[in-house]
Amino acid sequence: MRFVTTSLPLHPPSLDGEETLTYVANPRTKRSFNTILDAHDLFDKNGRSHVRTRVHRDGDGRVVEIKADHALNGGTISETLHLSADGDLRCTALQRRLVDADGFVSREERVDFARGPLRLPADAYPEVLLPFVLRWQPFDGQRRAIHAWIVDRFVARVYCDWAGRHTLTVPAGRFETVEMIMYPDLNDWVALGSVLNTLAKPFLPKYRMWFEPGGARRVIRFEGPYGPPGAPEIVLELA
Repeated sequence: MRFVTTSLPLHPPSLDGEETLTYVANPRTKRSFNTILDAHDLFDKNGRSHVRTRVHRDGDGRVVEIKADHALNGGTISETLHLSADGDLRCTALQRRLVDADGFVSREERVDFARGPLRLPADAYPEVLLPFVLRWQPFDGQRRAIHAWIVDRFVARVYCDWAGRHTLTVPAGRFETVEMIMYPDLNDWVALGSVLNTLAKPFLPKYRMWFEPGGARRVIRFEGPYGPPGAPEIVLELA
C-alpha cells in the first residue's frame, strides 16, 4: 500500500503543561449522515467526556499525550494518543479500550505508528482525536490538508477551513471562539477533479469545531461524527 501526499504535518503546541477538560456529550440533534448507527443508542444524554492533554519532555524528545474517556450507554471508551512534538507533530502510538459496566474489556487495540511494514503519511492522525490535535494550528485563515486515520485500511484526506469568529454559550460559560470546518476530499473515492470537488463542498457533510482564540486554545465545542462519515454523530461542549 502506498500513499502519495503533498500535505504537511501539523504544528506542535508551543508550551509544555498538563490540563484535564470535561465536556458534556450529547447526540447531534440533526444528523448530517445517512447511517444505521444512531448516537442516541450509544451515548448517554448529557454524558460526560474527559480529555487530558500533557505536553512534556521525555528523554531527549518532546512528546504530547492526549487521553479521552467517553461515557457510553453501559460502559466507557478510552483512547490515548502519543505524538512526537520535536519539530512537527507526528503520531507515534494509539491505545483504545472499550469497557462495559461490569469492567469487561470487549475491545482493545494498540497501534504503533512508528514501526511495521505499513508506511502512513507523516500527517496522518486518528480521526476521533483530530479536534484535540488541530487546536494548536495558526489561526491564519489558510486551508490545511491532512490525512484522517480511521484504520490502516482506511486513511482519507480531509481539508480544514477557518470559518470566522463566533460567540458561543456552552455549559462552561460564554466564549469568543474561532470556528474550523473539516470535510473530506471526494477524490479519495471518485476522481472528480478540483473544480467539481469545490462545487460539491457546500453539500458535503462537515465536522465543525470551535477553539478558544488565545491562551490555552481549548476546544470549546465539537459537532460531528465520532469517527468517519457514517459514525454516530455527537456534540461535545466544554463543561
